[in-house]
Order: sequence, then C-alpha cells, then structure tokens
Amino acid sequence: MCDSTLTCYNNGIDTRDMPNKHLEHLEDSIFDGRRAALGALKQASLCRKVSVKWDGAPAIVFGTNPENGKFFVGTKSVFNKVKVKINYTQEDIDQNHTGRVADILRLCLRHLPHLHGIFQADFIGVGGGRSYTPNTITYRFPTSVGRDIILAPHTSYTEISPDAEAHIGVKLTSALGTEFIDTTDAYVSNWFAPKLIAEILALIPQCKVSKDKYTRLYLRTFVNKFIRAGSIPSAAVMYAAMDAKYKQEVNVQTFMVWHKIFQLKQRLLDAIVTNGNIECFIDGKPSSHEGFVIISNNPYKIVDRLTFSKANFNLKKNWQNEKF
Repeated sequence: MCDSTLTCYNNGIDTRDMPNKHLEHLEDSIFDGRRAALGALKQASLCRKVSVKWDGAPAIVFGTNPENGKFFVGTKSVFNKVKVKINYTQEDIDQNHTGRVADILRLCLRHLPHLHGIFQADFIGVGGGRSYTPNTITYRFPTSVGRDIILAPHTSYTEISPDAEAHIGVKLTSALGTEFIDTTDAYVSNWFAPKLIAEILALIPQCKVSKDKYTRLYLRTFVNKFIRAGSIPSAAVMYAAMDAKYKQEVNVQTFMVWHKIFQLKQRLLDAIVTNGNIECFIDGKPSSHEGFVIISNNPYKIVDRLTFSKANFNLKKNWQNEKF
C-alpha cells in the first residue's frame, strides 16, 4: 500500500507521527483523536516488519546500566519515576521483590548473559521441557529446551529512565544458560485494502473525539466488555450502550471508525507469516500467536482480540502481575 492514498484523503488533518507512550491496539487509536487514528492507519498501511508478541510473564528488563557499567535484572519497575527497583545482586532482589517474581529474577541474574545494552523480554519458563504456559497461551517446542531459562526479547532501550525510548524488534543470540526466542521471525506478505482505507479516511473528520483522559480510559474499558463477551455489536448499538455521561464526548462515527480500523487490522493479521516451528494452544486448542507489534518509531500492537484477548480476559490465570 502506498502512502499516497493517505495523502489524498487526509482532509487537511495533521498526519505527523504521534509519540508513542505505550502499545495501543490499532482500532483504539481513534479514542485518542483524529490525528492519532491517522497515525495508526499510516502504520498499518505501510507495515512490512513486525515483532511477534509472546505471552510470557513477567516482563524482564536486563542489561548493562550505562551510568555505572554494572549488569542488572529487574521488571518494568526499573523505569519507575519514584521507587526504582534495579537489581545488581541477589541481595537487591531480596529487598525489592517477593514470591515468584523474586525467584524468576534470581534465575535471570544467574543465567542471563552479561550483554551491553538494555533489553526487555517476556519470561517463558525454565528449560528442560517442551511445553510452557507462562500466561494464557501454551507453547510447544519441537524438542526439549536444553538451556536453563527461556526468554523472548522484543525491545531495547538506551537508558534507564521513565522517559526511556523503546525500540521494537530485538534478536539476541542464545547463550550457555539462556534460550533467546527470535521474536523477529515473521514478515508481512502482500496485502491491499485501498477501498477500506478510503472509507476510514472519509469518516475520520466526522468523528467527535474527547480530550478528557477519563473519557478515553472509559472508552477502552467499554469496548473491552464486548471483547470479553466474545462479540462486537454495530457502531450504533455500541454508542447506545454507553454511559450517558460520556455520550456527549463522542458520536456514532467514532465507533464506525473503530469498527473499520478493526477490520483493517484483521486483514493485516491475515497477511502476517510466522516462520517459527513452535506450536501455540489456548485451553488445549490450537491457536495463533498472541499477536504482533509493528516495528516502527510509533508502534501499535496487532492482536486478534476476539480470540486472544477474550481468552486472556476469561481464562483462569496462573500468573498475577507484581504490583509496583
């Protein structure tokens, strides 16, 4: 898909890339405004490289702190604004973490290679087996994993700070004690949806969007109720089902755009090819990977929400995220 289609239909709206604070679903971008939706649409239409999303837990941040040259391990709490939890020693882990998180970080401190740079990965499990269920998805490897721990690295950083810029798309070489999964082992085949893109671009200027952060949070929670139930009604039905106090903040066209970007996302998902030989299962049934992340300066996540997100909402979890 060429960028000229977007240029022809931008209707005078600023299409410069928006800064990305965290990974959003493509379709939810409309809740952040017309400009954000256009940025997401541009990312989808030009998408050629993706990173595979692995359903691991917890998120492990590790590497060498450029400020002191020391190797560290931690969770995303290394990026906290106030209470930074960064671990150079077993004693640091004992002080900063408890329970399963602490146990996993001890393994990581012992077995991870001391790499230069700062990386984030999903923890998949302890080596020695073929099947692992770190969260919702069960992963079945072709043979038993011989290394001590298994991680899926996906993001790199250049600093440790709350404002650290994330770079999606990481491939690390497995080391003596660590199996690093290649999360870049996927590509986007040819796909084309000019009619759908034109429809979205024509609708975006008609959308009413809110600048209120609480309304935007409500809208995300609101659509997740439909995802959890396993079906998404029409835009008119969605708007009618909203809490009355938020209805003046958006309009039916807002949900029409959400629906059409959702459709575009599904087409993009269908065009992604994963080269790996690791099988995925949800509740014992074969499934695809959790999803993908567009490799770009402003990445969005591409997830089949009616399959994975629904299961993630409803299956009994064997993991609880650490509070920090």
